[in-house]
Amino acid sequence: MTYSNSKQIERLIQVSELYYKRNYSQKQISEKLHIHRTEISRLLKRAREVGIVKINVSPPTSRANENLENFMRQNFNLKQAIVVPTETNSDYHDDLESISVYTNTLLNDLMKNDCVIGLSWGETIKKVVDNFFLSKKVKNVSILPLIGSPMGKLDISCQANHLVHRMCDKIPSSKLFYLDSPVFINSVRVMREILSTETNRSTVQSWDKVNIALVGIGSAKMVDNYNWRAFYKKEEAREIYKNSMVGDVLSQSFSLAGEEYREKYPNLVGASLAQLRNMDTVVGVATGERKVEAIVGGLRADLFDILITTDKVVREIKHLYF
Repeated sequence: MTYSNSKQIERLIQVSELYYKRNYSQKQISEKLHIHRTEISRLLKRAREVGIVKINVSPPTSRANENLENFMRQNFNLKQAIVVPTETNSDYHDDLESISVYTNTLLNDLMKNDCVIGLSWGETIKKVVDNFFLSKKVKNVSILPLIGSPMGKLDISCQANHLVHRMCDKIPSSKLFYLDSPVFINSVRVMREILSTETNRSTVQSWDKVNIALVGIGSAKMVDNYNWRAFYKKEEAREIYKNSMVGDVLSQSFSLAGEEYREKYPNLVGASLAQLRNMDTVVGVATGERKVEAIVGGLRADLFDILITTDKVVREIKHLYF
């Protein structure tokens, strides 16, 4: 480093410490260092550019929530648990909004150059994608659906293909993958024909390359939910929750003990739970008291590396199962 550069760095550090650490206003710095205020603004910007100042924006946390996160990691096979604080009188939609903020922070932490992101469907993933914003530069990101399209009349905004498209819009120069197929197909022969197209084949083959899988968690207690009824036909909904199954991920169900539904889904167009477990980082996102059993079943089935839920849900898990 040359002498002049050394003096410049020293000045950047001096201005930054006064502004960020000692809470001087730009006017006060101007008077103390005899520098014009417009120059101080330029120096602060330069300090951020060269890495002297690093601004980290994180959602709030608390000791109580840290204890709940530790509880979840200790009792389930999780790399990370993110427990979102909520208000006592908040409703499901309020809590959904809150967990989307924390999920946004996590996705920005996880996202890297050349990564492949897989999305499931549903209201929870829709809220995450709606509120997502990229806070860093990444290159060559690919985004793809992990499941086919609904059989019913589900609002397009909750469908995996649409969510992938929306996410791509928010990540510059990202690569978009589609899956032009319904989630259930009547015959294996027809399914093979549909998946043999170049577009579908490319998407399906990319499931084994997913670095970040973002999935919602379905619940047997929410089959009366509008989105659930709009996604499936009645007969398919009945098939998913046979034999005491409590929840599902990617339309594949499991019991409270984490046992998968014994019968296979030969005509299901979606990544299998075995494929999901092999993805680098699987993020499960869910909230609501009616999803507690489904969340526990999914955890016991070892489907998630990271779980994002609310303090209400974790306290209910502790009360019911520990």
